[in-house]
Amino acid sequence: MAEPTFGSPGPMPFRLLLDEAIRQARRHFRALYPWVAIPLAAATTLTAVAQALWISRLTADPGAFSTPLWAPQVYLLALVNLALMTVAVMALQVGTIDALTGLPIDMKRAWRFALQGRVLIVLLLSGVMEIASVFCCCIPALFVLPLLSLVSPVMVQEGRFGFDPISRSSELAMYDEGRGFFARPWAKALLLLVVGVLLSYAVGLVVSLPFQIPMWIDMFRSAAAGEDVMQKMPTWIWLQVPGQFLNALASSAVYLYMCFGISLLYFDTRARKEGADLVGEIDAMFAAPSPPPGDQSF
Repeated sequence: MAEPTFGSPGPMPFRLLLDEAIRQARRHFRALYPWVAIPLAAATTLTAVAQALWISRLTADPGAFSTPLWAPQVYLLALVNLALMTVAVMALQVGTIDALTGLPIDMKRAWRFALQGRVLIVLLLSGVMEIASVFCCCIPALFVLPLLSLVSPVMVQEGRFGFDPISRSSELAMYDEGRGFFARPWAKALLLLVVGVLLSYAVGLVVSLPFQIPMWIDMFRSAAAGEDVMQKMPTWIWLQVPGQFLNALASSAVYLYMCFGISLLYFDTRARKEGADLVGEIDAMFAAPSPPPGDQSF
């Protein structure tokens, strides 16, 4: 399996990392994007329809809001949707690794890999750690999330499972060549995650805004006219269904870009770390013999 090279002996600058991720995402868009966007959009739409049906049922009942707003079925469907998104991003990570290493892109194989029990266990373990860090006042997440960002590429490229990919990801993320804080993989991973969050927020806002504005206008008009605002909630909820469908399609493009960014960061970090380790081993093996105690030259 060929290792990608970037034509630079030093660490890949963050700006170049972003540019290369965009270039690779555009190059392999058709081969990767539909395999993730279509199932995610379908699952998101199904969840939105289930929510709309439940809200319609509640508002049709005079004592509707004396009962919980969300049914267990809706919660379960949302949980399944989240699990599908996690597996889909894992499959997307497999596809990006294949693309960068010159292998034929086989998304059927990528999905099979992502659905393996040992892969799901690692995803669950890292997910629990990420959620726990978020619940701890969110500040620890700024440290934990970048440390775990390379777990998926480690599983795909190195075949490590269990706790091994978690420790390996942390080891790579904390690698320091002494080139400054922002040259560290951990800092680049954090900045990459920030870029991904901002992109997702911006794309979601652009996509959903056309469906949100009519809802807000109708809400203000109903409130000004003294009408029962809650009775119009089903209409507003149904209006958001196409918006969530389009948002899922747009978010999948962001996931594709992020996966390429993470994969590029993994290969760049591993190549530099293992190259430095190899140089150290060679120097130790072929070090010049020390001169005899009595042989001193001036």
